[in-house]
Amino acid sequence: MKPDDVDALILLDYDGVIVDSAQPVLDETAVFCNTHGIPCNLDLSDFDRLNPATFTMLAKVCGIPEPLHREYGRYLFDTLQNGARRIPLFSGIKDMLEDLSVCHTLCVVTANHADVVRTRLVHEGLQDCIDTYFGSNRPGTKADHIRAALTQYAVPPDHTWMVGDSISDIEAARAGGINSIAVSWGWQSRSLLQNHDPDMLFDTPADMHGFFKALADTQSS
Repeated sequence: MKPDDVDALILLDYDGVIVDSAQPVLDETAVFCNTHGIPCNLDLSDFDRLNPATFTMLAKVCGIPEPLHREYGRYLFDTLQNGARRIPLFSGIKDMLEDLSVCHTLCVVTANHADVVRTRLVHEGLQDCIDTYFGSNRPGTKADHIRAALTQYAVPPDHTWMVGDSISDIEAARAGGINSIAVSWGWQSRSLLQNHDPDMLFDTPADMHGFFKALADTQSS
């Protein structure tokens, strides 16, 4: 846990916020479907059909039979973490995490497995920037993880922000009683996100970086 003078608790989704995973996930979904003889005609616009924005929901939208969902998840887990197919970070994210972790507490709240996220960020030298990982290995929904984070860090809800790229992230923030930030560089479209009334909506990591920097300056003055 960070010192008592930390200004805010920032909970970040992983896929679509920190890493640019949409196209790699679509590409590998097509490979999986082709291997199993399943027709697959998805494109990036189909991510707007996901609620929640999870691999399981993507499997349903794609028409992957339920008995294959676990195998599909394992395939993505194995394929997207190897060196040849490692998912890239969005431009500006590394600098933002390093900078904001100095004065804010940063956690990851994700539908992905915590070990996947931790391993990827260790590879980027960012392991010291993230305080706790709330992933699919923990029981409960994202809203449950938000409430757990509030309890763990004893931070007021109005000083806590959920940063996500999907309408399910906005809904989780609302259910957890905290501020919601939607980002348009991830899985779901800006128009869809805007229609679900997030508290803030950013189009670039630099814009969000600036917001939290200004927030820290305001709260410390």
